[in-house]
This record gives sequence, C-alpha cells and structure tokens, in this order.
Amino acid sequence: MSNAYVEPMMAVPMNASNPVEELGRQWHRVAAGKRLAAEDGRFLILLAGPGASGRGWLCVKDLVGSDLPGRLLKVNGSIEFIALSMDGKRVCATREEDDEYWVIFEEFSPC
Repeated sequence: MSNAYVEPMMAVPMNASNPVEELGRQWHRVAAGKRLAAEDGRFLILLAGPGASGRGWLCVKDLVGSDLPGRLLKVNGSIEFIALSMDGKRVCATREEDDEYWVIFEEFSPC
C-alpha cells in the first residue's frame, strides 16, 4: 500500500524501544477495533518479499492473536503485509517508511 496519499493510522519510530513489538500491538489494536477479522477470526493476507505476490491472498486465522508483524519478520524477513477482511471492505497493513513502521487502515464503501 504505497502512494503519495497514504497516511498512517499509527506510526512507530524505529528507534523506539522494541519497535516491532510495538508495531504488533498497534496493528492488532487497529485490526480488532475496526473488525478486520470475520466472526470466526478469518481474514486474508498478502505477504511481502521475494515471490510473495505469486502466492496470492492466503486465508488465515491468527490463533496466537498477537505480534503478527514480529512473527512474519522471523519467517518471511519482512514486517510488511496487507490484511483484507473476508468481505473485501477493510484493509489493515504494515509498512516500513523512512524511519518509522506504519499501520495503515482503509475502509471501502460499496459502489
């Protein structure tokens, strides 16, 4: 999610104490508050990194429920991902931007 008009809902300075952990807390707070996950906990995720877009959207249910960016960093090498609600109306993403980690949220209105 990158363009000149994207503004973060939350920003975590990279020089903060445990910035990836704080990013995880902020992402989960926004995602839960905006009801990103369906009632059964499922949402769609698109990972970042080499070859990730070739895998496309993955349907997931985050059973751990915390520190998703940190867990993805360990296995995928990046904190960046885009999560989409099952109805396609809400997006909550993380992004590395200059000296901050961003949480980005957007809700789409029906046409």
